[in-house]
Amino acid sequence: MEERFLELFNLYKNDIYRFIYSYTKNLYDADDILQSVFIKLYKHQNLFNKLNDEIKKWLIKVSINECKNLFLSFWRKNVSFDYNDNISYSNQNDNIMPFILKLPTKYRTIIFLYYYEGYKIDEIAHILNLSSTNIQTILYRAREKLKEMLKED
Repeated sequence: MEERFLELFNLYKNDIYRFIYSYTKNLYDADDILQSVFIKLYKHQNLFNKLNDEIKKWLIKVSINECKNLFLSFWRKNVSFDYNDNISYSNQNDNIMPFILKLPTKYRTIIFLYYYEGYKIDEIAHILNLSSTNIQTILYRAREKLKEMLKED
């Protein structure tokens, strides 16, 4: 079981870390949440028998929930700070990541899952428990917002 966990950790740690960072926009929060997510995976060893793609979707769902919990915490609600780091995204769209990070969370999450993780609209809908139509609408609006930002720049 430990070998399977290490295999999954090494396979998905970078993808999940980038996703969490795109959600939190803070390296330190991303570190903490990544650790929590993989601790939860370790505790749910019954998932180890599933396909890798299913495990990755589970990791993304848990990551979203952990990020939401962070933003609902007393500390996050009552302490204000503006902290931003740069993280490398191994993708040709690297130059638009600063613009993506300026989008509201719901747009940022879907853009990241669609373009950086390569999920289809139906898969994103399943991960986020939304309808495919809703995902298409949010994706369209996110693209429009990005176009506006890029024109201004």
